[in-house]
Amino acid sequence: MEMGLKIDIDKKDKREFMERFTAFYRYFKAEVISYDVKETRKGYHIRLIINFPFEYDDVDVVFMQLLLGSDWKRELLNYFRVKNGISRWNVLFNKKFRVKVKDGKIVIRRVSYEKGCG
Repeated sequence: MEMGLKIDIDKKDKREFMERFTAFYRYFKAEVISYDVKETRKGYHIRLIINFPFEYDDVDVVFMQLLLGSDWKRELLNYFRVKNGISRWNVLFNKKFRVKVKDGKIVIRRVSYEKGCG
């Protein structure tokens, strides 16, 4: 079964991710279909599309992302989103904006980005 994983790594050193991925690959025998790595200010966003050898649910996806080293606070929020039936729970790659009113005008400011993204 095809699974999409979104991993948020909050440090520039990729070695820990590679160690985790190597163990993940060895034990789960998952086939990597595609991947994408985007550098952020603090680290990396990694998107993996894999063929997974058994059936899974959204809680399993959260667990796999955590296992691969994704930010634990993000995965805690993802877990609660899944448990509460929120359909769009895995929102890592969405652009984030802050909206405020200044001098009677609405000001929209982008607060996160990936390098190379518009």
